[in-house]
Amino acid sequence: MNPKKCRKMLNAIALLVIIIVFLSNIPLFNLIHKEMIYVSTFLIIIDIIGGFIFLRCPHCKKILNFKWSSQSICHNCGARLDD
Repeated sequence: MNPKKCRKMLNAIALLVIIIVFLSNIPLFNLIHKEMIYVSTFLIIIDIIGGFIFLRCPHCKKILNFKWSSQSICHNCGARLDD
C-alpha cells in the first residue's frame, strides 16, 4: 500500500475515534456510552496494528516513522516516498 494512502486511512480512523469519544460525552448518547468507548478502543487497536502492517517503505519494506513530518524519504534506505 502507498504510504500516503495508508497515512490518510490511519488519520481518518483516528479522526473517527475522536468524534466518537466526543459524541459519547453528549447526554443524548448516555445509554450507549460504554459501547461507544468499546468501539473507540477497537478502532485505536486497529489503527495501531494497521500502521505496523501497512506503513512500510515500498522499496525496502521497513516500517516508516509514525510522525507525519519529514516523510518524503525513507530513513532506512533513502528512497523517495512520493512515487
